[in-house]
Amino acid sequence: MTRRILTPCRAAGSSRLIRFLTVLACALLLMGCEDDEEKKKALAEAEEARMSLAKVKEDLNRVKKQMAYLNEDLDTVTESRDKLQEQMEILTGEWDKTITATQKEIEKVKDLTAKSNEQAESAGMLQNEINQLKAVIEEQQTTIEEQQATIEELHKIIEQQQGVVEEQQENAEPPEQP
Repeated sequence: MTRRILTPCRAAGSSRLIRFLTVLACALLLMGCEDDEEKKKALAEAEEARMSLAKVKEDLNRVKKQMAYLNEDLDTVTESRDKLQEQMEILTGEWDKTITATQKEIEKVKDLTAKSNEQAESAGMLQNEINQLKAVIEEQQTTIEEQQATIEELHKIIEQQQGVVEEQQENAEPPEQP
């Protein structure tokens, strides 16, 4: 994603152009004036244009400051989002490993249950192992639920951060120039 940043060179170039056009307009108006009333009117218009130019410069400086603050905020939000994304990827990897391990343990329990039915003489020993595996499954299920809640919280945080970034980007749009 590229951001367009207003540089002092661009601002200085446009400022010089506005000054030049203002002086040129005043000169053209004065050249075409034949009496004092027209000259006064032209001078008043030039003064009004100069005041408008001063207001535009003031607005431009204010917008530059706002852009600088918004760029800082955007950098901070982007950094936070990237860190949260990394954490989410790590948790997702752990989640996948836990699911795979749980599925393997479930399959193991099913196999052991079938064998216990076939081997009546080793039923006591197998029952003990099944109970241990069920405890592991319960622990893993608890871990899965905790990680799932954490992932959901991270998703919410990322969505909020993206909303903030989008809002800041919308607010940081430079004003349209006539």
